[in-house]
Amino acid sequence: MSTVKGVSLVAAGSARLHVELTGQGPEVLLVPGAGGDAGQYTELAKVLAQSHTVVSYDRRNNARSPQQPDWAETSIEQQAGDVIALLDALGIDRCGVYGNSTGAVIALAAVLRAPSRFSGAVLHEPALLSVLADPSDAMASIQPVIAAGVQEGGLAGGAEAFVRFAAGEASALLPPDVVERLRANARILLEVEFGAFSGWKPEPQALAALKIPLTVLSAEETAPFFVEAATWIAGHAGVQLDKVPGGHMGFLDHPLELAAAIRAATA
Repeated sequence: MSTVKGVSLVAAGSARLHVELTGQGPEVLLVPGAGGDAGQYTELAKVLAQSHTVVSYDRRNNARSPQQPDWAETSIEQQAGDVIALLDALGIDRCGVYGNSTGAVIALAAVLRAPSRFSGAVLHEPALLSVLADPSDAMASIQPVIAAGVQEGGLAGGAEAFVRFAAGEASALLPPDVVERLRANARILLEVEFGAFSGWKPEPQALAALKIPLTVLSAEETAPFFVEAATWIAGHAGVQLDKVPGGHMGFLDHPLELAAAIRAATA
């Protein structure tokens, strides 16, 4: 069981991370996607905390984790290492893990690296562009959104436009403080993480060999390339692709349904 209560700054390997812990019961770690901010999971964490000890965190150099102004390089593997280091720092031997979008890709990389540390994994709309038949098709829908945002409001406008595009109508439920932190940290998303994360691809043989419960979720209202990525992972892992309500960031407007899926997969 973790010794950290409430909100803390935790040294996890080479990173120092803003960590939030709430609830009681089996531990489940929530890995954030674009913006790297635990605050996007506030409502989901409230629901899960009724049955679980919920650990959420701001990814390195994002949001309320300490900033390094000259930081310019990362990778999915580095981010997965942060997940394992965080579990070590908190004294958590084994837990469930949930990630959305890029957070799902990081969660998957952590599970592949250290499967014995996880009781189950839930990958919600993984943003795994490397497995798409035509990644340029996905980028063709994303790049104009970012470009328009940058033209109107600089990097901050581009980052906000991208996340609101990804969330769809549910973006209205993004907490204002999360949006402000996203805007303030836009360089990390657009210039450091965006390109670095897009090329990572898991080995199909490693997915097939996974022994822990793996749940792959696709949203009912989402872009075809998210469905394609989720289908690829589920197919190689030999699991069923499950549908959940809402859009790409459905945890914002459907926290009860997402919490139920997480509970079922990480019990």
